[in-house]
Amino acid sequence: MRAVILATALALASASAHAASSFDGRWVDDLKTQMGEAGSDVYLVASGIYKCDSCSPPRAYPADGKARAVAGDTYAKSESVTVVGPRTMVTRIVGPDMTRETTMTVAPDDKSATYVSLDQWPGKPTRLRTEYLAKRTAPAPAGANAVSGSWLGVAYVAVPEEYRSVELKEADGRFSRSNFRHGHYTAEIGGPAAPLTGDGQDIYQATIRAPDARTRVESILRDGKLVIVRTYSLSADGKSMETAVRDPMDGHIFRTTSYRK
Repeated sequence: MRAVILATALALASASAHAASSFDGRWVDDLKTQMGEAGSDVYLVASGIYKCDSCSPPRAYPADGKARAVAGDTYAKSESVTVVGPRTMVTRIVGPDMTRETTMTVAPDDKSATYVSLDQWPGKPTRLRTEYLAKRTAPAPAGANAVSGSWLGVAYVAVPEEYRSVELKEADGRFSRSNFRHGHYTAEIGGPAAPLTGDGQDIYQATIRAPDARTRVESILRDGKLVIVRTYSLSADGKSMETAVRDPMDGHIFRTTSYRK
């Protein structure tokens, strides 16, 4: 009998050690739960020249629709801008793994702008569409196209589920994250940075911390420099999760709530 009890206890301990984490699963952001504002865009389109001071790195070239290499931009093999009207421009970026065409249109009241991006990925028959709303925070200079000035992101209107879903898994002191756009990693909780792969660049690293049982803090780095911080916070019942994304450059925090699917 003692042997049976011991065997049962060991089996229960083993099952507990390998029990699924409350973070495990596929989580999908609910766009209706967005809080906060994204970063700012600063453009000047005048006299046939496109200039972007908020881009990384900043850039300036003729807005003639011709593709040009942008030195120092790992996300773009080439980029072009076409002015298609007094309130509209189209930017086309050819990246390492996908091509994005974004149409920015300024509203008639000049106070807001809509960005519609169409992304073409290898192996996908149709382009993925994202719609994004921004508000004007600085006017366009006299004589410049209406897209000029400063624009602060307000909300995503439409985002493909592939972009707003994430797979999380935690086991044996290690945390894994996988996302269609942002790649995947497996890192030791509280341990050193682990390589982030599958995002088309493979130049980033990730660390993960566990401040408490329902919180995980993910730091994305490049060459040791902090690029973005994501904090995953489970609700008390474990049925929802808030993700807070902080940009260390400007301090902006963008929050969404996701649900397990």
